[in-house]
Amino acid sequence: MKGFIAGAVIGLSGGIGIAACVGLEPQAAVGQSAAVESAADTPAYMIVLGEVFDRPAFMEGYAAKLPPVYETHGGHYIAIGGGPGIEVLEGDYSPPSYVISKWPNADAARAFWASPEYDVLRRARIDNGWGDFDVLLVAGLPEAPAAPAE
Repeated sequence: MKGFIAGAVIGLSGGIGIAACVGLEPQAAVGQSAAVESAADTPAYMIVLGEVFDRPAFMEGYAAKLPPVYETHGGHYIAIGGGPGIEVLEGDYSPPSYVISKWPNADAARAFWASPEYDVLRRARIDNGWGDFDVLLVAGLPEAPAAPAE
């Protein structure tokens, strides 16, 4: 597991570039994540763990361009960080950096991952060797309905 993911995404410098799996084609990622439920009312979370090798190039050529692509597919960042910002409560694993994003459902996250807009960014990151990443897609729990106002 490596790095600091596009975390710094514009001004947050130091977190996740976001979802990126070195050498893994979008179609392969979609096939591997078939176990993640895609119920329309069940949120999904993308967890990116990685290491950035060339932070300035990574931030400019990848991380800074991700937010609008995320937004198009309904995703948003909920946690970005790494290094001293990680507190290990049990075990000895501590990734250099991480990014966690929330999506309306697994299908929205898969649509982002397979989109032409993201593929251009992913290819630039991979082809330029800006980092090495592991990306997970996990199903969230159905969100509880809001309590009625009194």
